[in-house]
Amino acid sequence: MDDDGNYRFDISGFIVLPGVLSPGEVATCNEAIDQMLSGGDDLPPTAGACDSLVQLRDHPVLAGYAESLCGEGFRLDTGPVLLGAGGKADGRLSGGGEWRDWSRAYFHRNGVRHCQGLMAVWALCDVGSGDGGLVVIPASHNSEVETPEELLSGVDDMGLLEQPILQAGDLLLCADALVRGVQPWHGAGPSRLLSYGFANKHVRPHDWSNLDADDTYSWAVDLPSAERAVLHDPQREGQPAVVRPEGGTSRIDLEPGIYHPSIYVRNPDAAIDEKEFYHWDLCGHLLVKGAMDAEWLAAANEAIEANEDRIVRESRDGDKPSVRLQGANRSKMAEVWSLPEPHCEPLRRMIAHPEVVSRLNWMMGSGYEATKCDAFCSKPGAAGIHLHAGGTTQSELNHYTFRNGRCYCEYVNVAWQLRDVTAADGGFCYIPGSHKTAYAMPAGILSADDDMGMIKHLEMEAGDLLIFLAGAQTHGALPWTGAEDRRCVLLQYRSRNLSWESASARKRR
Repeated sequence: MDDDGNYRFDISGFIVLPGVLSPGEVATCNEAIDQMLSGGDDLPPTAGACDSLVQLRDHPVLAGYAESLCGEGFRLDTGPVLLGAGGKADGRLSGGGEWRDWSRAYFHRNGVRHCQGLMAVWALCDVGSGDGGLVVIPASHNSEVETPEELLSGVDDMGLLEQPILQAGDLLLCADALVRGVQPWHGAGPSRLLSYGFANKHVRPHDWSNLDADDTYSWAVDLPSAERAVLHDPQREGQPAVVRPEGGTSRIDLEPGIYHPSIYVRNPDAAIDEKEFYHWDLCGHLLVKGAMDAEWLAAANEAIEANEDRIVRESRDGDKPSVRLQGANRSKMAEVWSLPEPHCEPLRRMIAHPEVVSRLNWMMGSGYEATKCDAFCSKPGAAGIHLHAGGTTQSELNHYTFRNGRCYCEYVNVAWQLRDVTAADGGFCYIPGSHKTAYAMPAGILSADDDMGMIKHLEMEAGDLLIFLAGAQTHGALPWTGAEDRRCVLLQYRSRNLSWESASARKRR
């Protein structure tokens, strides 16, 4: 994998390789599948021996990526399977980084990436927007927070679910730890997404079978059931039994499964919204809807308008070269909490508002301080801001860590929206999950000229509150193209762990 591919896969958990198969190869595979289906929906057990499908399984492009991700000696684990055949859909999503199924986990250790399981999906038909089929939650392979039940069950997709757009001949690869599923098919013609699963050579097969062909121990038949359950059995099939202590002996649960107790329990007094916590850990930002009422919003806008003489046009000398982000100089009003009375009041109210404090307490812990309060006031046509920050920046200021049920970070930005931001307006953009990447930002991401489909724009309404990792999440701004001036107030909060020196103090020094 090249640097761009590593960056994309590490952050999003999946990558699309376009045009791996020619139209002729796609047609040959579809013909073979049509013959095997014979009016049915599912491939027969003998499908894996079909010459056309064997060529897909052993395709050199797939083999090269599988070895790069799963390691030398990787092996076939599942497939071939037609995803969504006959209109079938999954009842719930599967995958996720927590709890951690180590046999299918994705992680970095000692500078080495480990992708224990990989799903490869050959697109043998076009998949357009809204067609259904495979859906994923980008970055969920790196999440260490349990996926909310309502998200898994489909009750609330939280705006996180993404359906990859594919062309016939494309190859999609995704980490087995990525949250994913199959939705009902609405595309033209039958769904033709053919999947294979691959695994690292050291991990168990998906069906829990043993690869050991040895005979069982002859003396094991005389052991009590708990001892037999714990003793290695080459003939075992299915999940292992759960053995628990009971009094002075051990017993077996009636049903097989997984029992892995934790010393931690959820704190009902923490007042942390489960979905918000998951979203923050997953993406690196959080949008709080309707944090400002109409009266407060009007007063904040009036404060900006009454002091327009304080708006300055920023120099663009520090901008990085970019075609996509070009435009006129941006404008802002600095230190708006220092405006004269009464205009400072609606802005100072933002400093320790309960909507902010309640979330900063679990995002970075108490003791944080607000160090900056600026208003963004760019006019239509103003330039964007190059993408910056991210998990690989070498600084003490940018880290994000989740440990023992708590998340840690050192700088958080809080942006109060004073005007609507539509999809066509530009402004804040970000890369979800970039706060956890182990790979450097490609030049095309920094300039936004080649965003690899990763840069997202966030629609917001006046009165909304955006909280994001200032140093850890890769973010920037698209050129402002709204009908009115951009209008938001940004406060920056520093954790209790860092020292602080103002710009004026640095100049004196």
